[in-house]
This record gives sequence, C-alpha cells and structure tokens, in this order.
Amino acid sequence: MFVKKTKDLQGESAVSVSDIGAFSLSDTLECGQAFRYELLSEGENGIEYMTVAFGKIIRVCQRGDELLFYGLTEDEVKTVCLPYFSLDTDYRVIKEDILKSSQIPKLKEAADAAEGIRILRQDPWEALFSFIISQNNNIPRIRKIIRNISSQYGKNLSEGGTCPKDRMPATDERCRECGICYTFPTPEDVLSDPEGLLPSKPGFRLKYLIDASERVASGEISLKKIAEAGSAQHTIEELKKIKGVGDKVASCVALFGFGNLEAFPIDVWMKRANEEYFGGELHPESLGKYAGVAQQYIFHYIRNLDKNRDK
Repeated sequence: MFVKKTKDLQGESAVSVSDIGAFSLSDTLECGQAFRYELLSEGENGIEYMTVAFGKIIRVCQRGDELLFYGLTEDEVKTVCLPYFSLDTDYRVIKEDILKSSQIPKLKEAADAAEGIRILRQDPWEALFSFIISQNNNIPRIRKIIRNISSQYGKNLSEGGTCPKDRMPATDERCRECGICYTFPTPEDVLSDPEGLLPSKPGFRLKYLIDASERVASGEISLKKIAEAGSAQHTIEELKKIKGVGDKVASCVALFGFGNLEAFPIDVWMKRANEEYFGGELHPESLGKYAGVAQQYIFHYIRNLDKNRDK
C-alpha cells in the first residue's frame, strides 16, 4: 500500500492510497454497519462518499484499487482513515481463516461476492448510541435521526467553509437542516439537555438513549475498560446492562464499535437467511475468530440475492 500527496483528474489536491486490493468503498459503507455516510457522486471518474469519523470530515473517492482522500493531510489519512477503514489489516488472511472454519459451499460464494467489505473501526460510543437507535428501524430513518441529533448537539465541521456535498457555502441554516457535517454528541452533551433528543423523534428508544448516556457518563459502563478486555463475550455482557440493549444490539456494538471480530449479530433476518440459504447449517461458533466478518459477507451476499430475486 502506498500513501502520497497527489491531484485527481479535476486537479484537486488529494492524498492517494493505492494498491488497496479487493477493498470496496461502497460495500463497506452501505452494508449496514454504519449510518453516517453520504454518496456524493458515481460515474466514470469513480465513486465518492463522505462520512464523519473521529472529528474529521472524510471525503473519499475510489477509482479501481486507489482511494483519494480530500481535505486531509497525509498524517491524518495514515492515523485516522487507514485504521477506520481497516486498510491496515490483511483481509485475505481473514477470508482464508473463515473458509477453513466451514466447508459450506454457500459461505464461499458469499465470501467471494463480498470480499471487498471491511469492518469499520468506529468510535464505541457512537456505535452504541447508533445501534440503540437502529432497533425496529430502517436505515434511511436511522440515518435521519442521527443527522438530526448530531446537528442538535454537535460542532459543525464545515462551518465557514464549503459544504462537501454540494460545494456551496456552508451557512448555519443550511448545515443544520442537512446535519451531515456535525460531530457526534458525547454522553455529557446528551445529559446536559435530554429534551434535545425529542425533535429527532427517537420514539421508545428515548429512555434507552438517556440510560446509556447516564451509565457511560458515570463510569458505571466503562467503554475504555470494555475495549481493554478485548472479549466479545465480556463486551456483550457489559452492554446488556443498559436498558433496551439485548443480544443483537450488543453484538453489533461489539463487532462494529469494539472490533470484536468474533461477534456474530443474529436477528430475524439472519435466522431466515440461515434457514433459506444455508439449510440451518450455519453455526456462528463454528466460524472461528472472524465470525463477525463472515456475518457481513453473508448479510451483503443474501441481501443482493434477495434484491435480484425481487426484480
């Protein structure tokens, strides 16, 4: 992998990351593991997205086996973007390990079809808050709620500059209506004004979000200690102490927020996929230490099969 300062086809300054292998930007961002992304453009010059992570606006375009990061320094790309997109990890090794763990032919099909997916290394608090919101919700609505909450509490990272979405001046009124460039609220932000959650219409999840904020802010649930333990089982047990957090939400947070790659979220959809496509033979415990990566392969693969079948 090579990281260097360059210019794109339009002459805009960017940091180029080349030789990225099978990585797919669109599959990684749109496979259901994160909600703060926006598709900016798609065409012969590549596919471009933006997201906000760790206090940075990440605007990135993929062209084949090259990524172009705009508005960031080489150091920011190396220290923030490469870890965030798990580009510092050899997923060929992970895929091989998964396929050695199980001889189910359908699993190999899924791994081959979705091998461009990487598990994002998200902020644990943001992942926890987001997946509480995700309960009994669809992705468009989840994303809208998160944008509204962020604009209510967060800092506008594009203030005084240009909107990365439409390249227009970033005015306060337009930015608040959009909400995509704001930092994510901390537990303390939420507790300083709990009623600030109401305009986003979180519904029954409101009490769960406040409880999570209280427990994390007080230290009763220490995200730092959970991360240091490095165990999916421990992570899930600790997070389930929060009101409204069950096995599925806790497993999602373990996988996407704490990097516990053995965590395997199971919901009604995954149970159906197992019965319909895997004959009930798919057992998470048999998939080894990267079972969570296998889950994402399966989710992406089966979702595309369902889409094609419904056409």
